[in-house]
Amino acid sequence: MVTVDELPAVKQGHWFFAGVTTCPVRIVRHHTLYGTHDPDDPPEIAQDREAECYYIRYHLPRLDSPWLDGGTALTLREAVFLAERKLGPVVTWDD
Repeated sequence: MVTVDELPAVKQGHWFFAGVTTCPVRIVRHHTLYGTHDPDDPPEIAQDREAECYYIRYHLPRLDSPWLDGGTALTLREAVFLAERKLGPVVTWDD
């Protein structure tokens, strides 16, 4: 089974930690929207389900592994927005 971190990036770039240190950011497409697995949550949130979705992954300075979770979105456009919102206004995407 391939983990989210092993999937190829559909969009990648860099963000600037504290405005000065360059760190990688990537967005990957996956076919499983992972649930919380919390029994107190409603089933539609708690259980994994099949759905095309996008996971945001990023690094902090001097931390090569593992990738950190930046959130999940149902569209690439939403994933880009979430990444920029979480990591600050200075995210530079590769073409």
